[in-house]
Formats: sequence, C-alpha cells, structure tokens
Amino acid sequence: MDFYYVLEGYKTVSVLEFLTEKNLKQEHIGLVDLPNSKGMFAMFYDPEKTLRYKGIIQKENSNEVSLSSIPKGEKLIGYFSCNQDGYSKYCKEYTEYWNWIEKRNEDRYDTNQKHGKNYDSKNMMHTIRLLQTAEQILSSGKLNIRVSNREELLDIKAGNKEYDDLLKMADNLIASIEKHYQTSTLQEKPDEAKAIQTLIQIREQLYS
Repeated sequence: MDFYYVLEGYKTVSVLEFLTEKNLKQEHIGLVDLPNSKGMFAMFYDPEKTLRYKGIIQKENSNEVSLSSIPKGEKLIGYFSCNQDGYSKYCKEYTEYWNWIEKRNEDRYDTNQKHGKNYDSKNMMHTIRLLQTAEQILSSGKLNIRVSNREELLDIKAGNKEYDDLLKMADNLIASIEKHYQTSTLQEKPDEAKAIQTLIQIREQLYS
C-alpha cells in the first residue's frame, strides 16, 4: 500500500493518506484498468459493499492490486496509480539485505558496529591498499608485496580513521594514479609468452 497513490489535481498523494482524509475503507474500493496507461486505474467506492468490490488488495501480502467489475453509471471518485517498479526495487533491496544479514561475517559486522563510523572498515582498508599498489606500480614499475605502511592500513581496518578523511585519501591517490599513468613507461600489454613460461616453471617446481 505504501507504493499506491491517488491523483489529486497536479499532484499525487499516498492512498493511505487519501483513505484517511476521506474516511474510506480500502475493502470498499473498486478498481478498473485504464487502457494504454500502465499502472493507472479508475477508482470507485461502494459504502455499503453491496456491489462486491474486491478492494485495493484482498490480502495483506498481495503483490498486485485487485480489479473489480464496475456496473455502468457508478460514480468515479478518482484515479489510482501503482508504482510497480518502485515496489519491485524495494522487494529486491529488501531480499538482498536479509540475504546479507544471513551470510554476513559476524566478527566483521561486530567490528563495524563497535567503531561506529558507519562504514565497512575492512573494505575501506583494502580499497586504500589497492589504490596505493596501483600508484606504486605506475610510479616505480615494480610491485612490492610487503607494504611499508602496515600500521596505517591496520588503523584503517580498526575503524580509527574518519570516513571523510579516507575519501580524501582515496581521491588524492586516484589523482596521483592518473598523473603517473600519463608518464608511465610500462608497456600497454603484458608479455603473455613470458607470463605463461613463468607459470610453467612455477608449476614444475611445485609438482615435480
């Protein structure tokens, strides 16, 4: 019902608000499709419920509106709009959220709750680390596996940095990466033959 609206002049109002203001019951509403108007319905009302209108929805967990047979001559009380796309998006996000709740890493979740900074600190730590790695590769042409700023990264992971400060750090790293990219002497594509040969040598050492 939160995704249903009634047209009033040049605006729309929530159907719940409309029903409350007019002192109407949704069970007494009759709806019919408007041709060539997706999600739009003509709305009628039977105060005595003698016409057996089906209401806006028949069950609380209904996913679609109910349509009724409207006798000729009945008085139109308004036009009804169903935001089906908005409802579908909400259902998708709702399902994704509860799937995340079910599968989340509790230790990681507890860490984020404790530092209270309202961001995923482990994710942010990896973001900064990867940006720093990209900057290092472009500026030096080398990849160092062991980082020199381990304590700084652990500090980020623990949630000891402010979110805005981390965003500024990320922006600065991105700007530096773009600058180094313009002057980098790295080749455009890797040497695939050399990479494959190196991989073969590694496997021969591991499995021979």
